[in-house]
Amino acid sequence: MGKEVGILVVDVGTTKVCALIGEEREGELWVTGIGIAPSQGLKKGMVLNIDEATQSIKNAIEKALTQAKVEIGSVYVSIAGAHIKTIPGMGVVALKQKCVTEEDVEEVLRSAQNLNLPPETEILHVIPQEFILDQQGGILQPVGMTGVRLEAHVKLIVCNRSSLQNLLRCFENLNLGVDGVIFQGLASAEAVLTPEEKELGVVLLDFGGGTTDVVIYWDNVLRDVFSIQVGGEHLTNDLAVGLRTSRREAEKLKIEKGVCLRELVEEDEIIEVAGIGNRPPRKVNKKFLAEILEPRVKELFELIERELRKEVASQFRGFDLKSKIGSGIVITGGSSLIPGLVYLADQMFDLPARIGYPIRLAGLTEEVSHPQFSTAVGMLLYAYNYGEKTEPTEKEEGFLEKLKKIYKKFLKGG
Repeated sequence: MGKEVGILVVDVGTTKVCALIGEEREGELWVTGIGIAPSQGLKKGMVLNIDEATQSIKNAIEKALTQAKVEIGSVYVSIAGAHIKTIPGMGVVALKQKCVTEEDVEEVLRSAQNLNLPPETEILHVIPQEFILDQQGGILQPVGMTGVRLEAHVKLIVCNRSSLQNLLRCFENLNLGVDGVIFQGLASAEAVLTPEEKELGVVLLDFGGGTTDVVIYWDNVLRDVFSIQVGGEHLTNDLAVGLRTSRREAEKLKIEKGVCLRELVEEDEIIEVAGIGNRPPRKVNKKFLAEILEPRVKELFELIERELRKEVASQFRGFDLKSKIGSGIVITGGSSLIPGLVYLADQMFDLPARIGYPIRLAGLTEEVSHPQFSTAVGMLLYAYNYGEKTEPTEKEEGFLEKLKKIYKKFLKGG
């Protein structure tokens, strides 16, 4: 990728849309544009109103483009929701040259995707689990090895086709061609997990607004992903109802005063809660917030633990998950910094837990160093490391081209 070509990634979430623009400078990835807009027309990772979702995406991209001054070479979008699942696949090829080439690996991975999937299912990612060369298993990189028969075992991350098409329709409305769609949990893992954690075994919880994505690694291989339809928005709703206040005030209290463990709150800590309409503000003991948040967080962790056990039991019979999760739990996402969350995770999963902050990239470092940007930063890293490096092409003037002309005119004082 040349210096003057940028990557645009758009993390489309339930509560916010975040657009980041990255570019390569002297062999290093820089963040040069960021735009955030409230999310409208989406719920639990699903597009419910295409026009509203399109406008939210447009608003975020506009803000990012005001900062970045590069041509956009590629566009990537995130996807999440309970429809995201993993399916095992297996492929076999006969080696033509008795030595494994990159073309052989590509062919066997294509073969592993030849499954009788339901018509409403779309493949997002193909994750190799191991390669077997002439009955020798456990191989992660077979290129250059000698043999006659190559077998690949993979995990296919799949989604609902209509959900994907509705998401892409929002970008079509902006005349934007999408080069890749990335599962949000996979992107967050790229941003916050260390190689050592992936090797020893780790469970990532990406605590989003409408969903919580779960990603499992061990032996440096992604083993499983799934989503739970509970996220930070549910904590906000519980606070709004329990405190009899607006959702905006509840979100503010969750971020600034929230705590999900009662024992962390002093008995005499008092906070002020704005009333609804013309009702006056009220004084409330801060412990009351913890009494609302703690049960909901415990419920979420119980749902995740049940799903973990079910997924592992169905795919790895007779296997103890904890024996493979040597690094423990990593929690990221917008609501991950609520005090007490790490302690509860440590207690309920009986595994060490930590907060996952995204890798510090050059450029707009401070703006994107919060866990709420883990997915967007991970998307940039994923697109930069694994995506095709493309140059901007001549095409019909669309949304990006029109904005580019507006900003060039503005910079010249026009």
